[in-house]
Amino acid sequence: MPIPSYAKINLFLKIGRKLGSGYHQIQSVMQKIELSDSITIEPINEDKIIVESTNKEIENESNLVYKVAMLLKKRYKARHGVRIFIEKNVPLEAGLGGGSSNAATVLLNLNKLWGLKLKESQLIGLAAQIGSDVPFFIGENAALVEGIGDKIKRIKKSFSINIVLINPGFRVSTRWAYSTFDRQRPRIKTKADMKNLIKAIEKKDIKEIANNLHNDFEPIVTKKYKVISEIRSNLLRNDALNASVSGSGPTVFGIFNSIYEAREAFFKIQYDYPFVFLTKTI
Repeated sequence: MPIPSYAKINLFLKIGRKLGSGYHQIQSVMQKIELSDSITIEPINEDKIIVESTNKEIENESNLVYKVAMLLKKRYKARHGVRIFIEKNVPLEAGLGGGSSNAATVLLNLNKLWGLKLKESQLIGLAAQIGSDVPFFIGENAALVEGIGDKIKRIKKSFSINIVLINPGFRVSTRWAYSTFDRQRPRIKTKADMKNLIKAIEKKDIKEIANNLHNDFEPIVTKKYKVISEIRSNLLRNDALNASVSGSGPTVFGIFNSIYEAREAFFKIQYDYPFVFLTKTI
């Protein structure tokens, strides 16, 4: 049975200092969206891990899915073989956490398949060793994510927000985005407030959510890629309440008051860019 592996957006992202480990402290409000990859996991008789995909580029040992499966295998001396097939729909290096979501989905499901009986806290600890976005995907709903991505506080009353996602068809490396941020340290002035955003999610106040969208990476990626500003303007022109870059970009999402406005914007914009998705938060 294929398992959905959902992408995410960052409704809020503030970057703190860089640690000796190379990771950065962050404060982020993340939420899963319905756009997803599809993963099939099946046991095999050989004692090895095979990763296959509709995107041949990720069929290698640097894939986070392969890394997480090997980590589990070595740590818990699992003498099992497995074939993992990833049907890729989420663009690569898009700020949507596709690879991190794949890794978390495989971690959760190998825990069951191999009967490891690891608790959520143990799974989050393992996920944090693979990448800073991976721990978020271990649980459900929206969450406040802090530390190096390993401190996760679930926002219980999250609700469905209608979204149009636009990816301009190129990739932005997270490593590049962080190193550029460290080098430039842009002065960021914003009225957006993370606490107000969380309250707005809990109250299901879409306008207040829109008022508090924020991403520290935005000035860096828009400076290098002018099309990102153009996409944002296009979404606002088509009745988005607000629009923001997700993760380190280049994907931009617009949030809408209703499915009707989101659908209308999608139909107007869908052929303007390589990847345009009508979706919603989970």
